[in-house]
Amino acid sequence: MILDLFKKKDSALDRASREALEQAVEQRSRMDLVFEKDVTTIKGLSAAVNTVRKDLLVLDVYGLKQGGALAGKYFSCYFRIREGKAGVGFYSFRARVLEARQTANGGLAFLSSLPVRVDRAQRRKSMRVRPELSWFEAVMLWKGAKRVGPERSEAVFGLTELRQGKLCRMENMSAGGVGFHIDREFCRKSAFCPSMNDEFTVYLRFSQEVRNQPREIWLSGKVVRLVEDRVSKDLELGLEFTHLGRNSQITGQMEWPAIRDNVAEELITRVFEWHAAITRERAGVQE
Repeated sequence: MILDLFKKKDSALDRASREALEQAVEQRSRMDLVFEKDVTTIKGLSAAVNTVRKDLLVLDVYGLKQGGALAGKYFSCYFRIREGKAGVGFYSFRARVLEARQTANGGLAFLSSLPVRVDRAQRRKSMRVRPELSWFEAVMLWKGAKRVGPERSEAVFGLTELRQGKLCRMENMSAGGVGFHIDREFCRKSAFCPSMNDEFTVYLRFSQEVRNQPREIWLSGKVVRLVEDRVSKDLELGLEFTHLGRNSQITGQMEWPAIRDNVAEELITRVFEWHAAITRERAGVQE
């Protein structure tokens, strides 16, 4: 059956998708391999593309000794590759296991169908996730752009209020911005009446280290989404990050370089790791 697969003359994979997979081979990119929850409860499954052929992929699979029972099953892959001098591209695809084979060194390989296409993880360079508050040690929001050394007492709200979850919630976050749900009662008590294009300063400190990403970060942003519920009068507030705060190694003063292409590089890998963790959890795969 496998020999018949090699008789196909043409590849249905478009050029951009093939190039992304070939870069994954060259860079030996680690992939999160996720099956549906009702297919398997395998934990921590990952892979790397070994070979891209005209009509199939060969994946080296890790975290699994035997995979015959997965033949014919569909899976999703999430991976990233280096692009340009400092860029990172995030991709995903869906394919089907054709056959599982033992390799000469005792490992496992999947022969899989070619994906219909390889997509950017989302339209945006960084996907949007709803993070767990346990992933933060601190979250603070102040009125005004590029605040330096603001007092905690001046903050609109912080992690304490978010953890209470009744009056304000963090709805989503990406490397380009953050969204909050603000209860009408909170707005009334705190006299918080934001408008479009209002500017804010955000401080985030994370619970865990992520390679090549700062443990804490200062950001300045503006309101790009403001929706009031007609019935409850609650607010949906969306901030776009416009500047990143960092201490100058020369002057020791805080500088605020502009964020390019609506993506803070200092957040992008962390958000990708969050997205992968959420995907694994939804699929019943644990670390």
